[in-house]
Amino acid sequence: MANKNILTNGSKVSQIELMYYAPVAVVPPYLTEPINVMYCFLAKPLPWPDEINPPVPATNLKSLKEVHRNIFIVKKIKTNDISPVIQRIDWTSGITYDYFQDDVDMFGKDQNGYITQNFYVKNKYDQVFKCLWNNNDQPSTVEPYFEPGTYTANKMFQGADGYKWKFMYTIDTGLKLKFMDKEWMPVAVGSNTPNPLVTTAGAGSIDVINVNAGGSGYDPGNSVVQVVITGDGSGATATANVQNGIIRDIIITNPGGNYSYASANIVSGFGANAVLTLSTSPVGGHGFDPFSELGCAHVMMTCEFEGTEGGLLPTDIDFHQLGLIVNPTTKQYNPTYANGVVYSTTTDIVVAAGSDIGFATDEVIYQGPVDNPTFTATVLYFNVSTNLLKLINTRGVPVINSPIFGQTTNSTRTVLSYNLPNFATYSGHLAYIENRTGVQRSDDGIEQLKFVLGF
Repeated sequence: MANKNILTNGSKVSQIELMYYAPVAVVPPYLTEPINVMYCFLAKPLPWPDEINPPVPATNLKSLKEVHRNIFIVKKIKTNDISPVIQRIDWTSGITYDYFQDDVDMFGKDQNGYITQNFYVKNKYDQVFKCLWNNNDQPSTVEPYFEPGTYTANKMFQGADGYKWKFMYTIDTGLKLKFMDKEWMPVAVGSNTPNPLVTTAGAGSIDVINVNAGGSGYDPGNSVVQVVITGDGSGATATANVQNGIIRDIIITNPGGNYSYASANIVSGFGANAVLTLSTSPVGGHGFDPFSELGCAHVMMTCEFEGTEGGLLPTDIDFHQLGLIVNPTTKQYNPTYANGVVYSTTTDIVVAAGSDIGFATDEVIYQGPVDNPTFTATVLYFNVSTNLLKLINTRGVPVINSPIFGQTTNSTRTVLSYNLPNFATYSGHLAYIENRTGVQRSDDGIEQLKFVLGF
């Protein structure tokens, strides 16, 4: 016997809510682990063989350990660094938008992961509207906006282009600065989830009745033109706007409630062939829960690296890899989780002054015989003024008062002291890895990194 099933959009919405309120991570062997802490990392100062086309990150164990070795700083992702996001769709004049229909999958995706039904928009005031009618597939020419005098009691906006828009929410200024870019915009997580018991809309209201065909011959002067609504709810009423015998529009006078299905038609002694369609609202009514109504299936995390981060992060370097680590630890807090704001993961060595040029970024340095070194590392940064070496990808432990050599520059310096990182390399789970064309840091630069995870 064959079985058919589907993972609904509701499952994705619930995963995003879980990620926001009580985050968990999938860990080997594909169990779930609570996310107690999460850190953003920067890694790999070395360029790619092809800088224009970085390779796709590999997930085999050897490659993951290589990522760990190349990390040079981590910074904590705080609660206010996380926000659910939806695809950004800016209202543009001349575009024909899709309208909400309860018998259509409004959250279907194309092969690139973008929604195929563009049924909501953001206007120039950062107000978000859901399209409930597109005037029989006509282009939109009037931008919806929300201010006193421009909307009905049900927060509906109807312009001269015949579009009917439902106001959903306004993007918070703070959220906009952190979580909006060219592709994504934030949607606030409220306390609402679909619930028929807390609003008059109940299982569903009727906010619009759309005129697909206006018919002809309707004569309100000689016969009442009645809009008859049938369904399993109650209370919905509407009137017809008749011009020259044609049904031009239907005005909702009461959206009613508790409709899981409904239909509408015109009853009159005169006139015929008008065709009306309607969709019942989501449970609780349009705008009750924008999070689920707009099909939120992504979460954005941001992390900002500023200047030297208190001397932990060199500015005149670049990085080619970044990502997220879940539940790492430190020597200080082991076996519990790290909780500091930022950690350098480099081994820092102070060497004696010398007459040579010093060590170069990305150079391999070593102690001991060249063919069998006792200590090796990759130079992240060398300060010629303080003679401080910051190293990654280390193997072994440096020896004080012994020389250290550079493979490329042939520089030789004596090790005076060293500090090992408090952060535990290889700890935690690499939850996300992104390979990028090199990003050059600057003295006064701020890198605001954004990660979008989809479910």
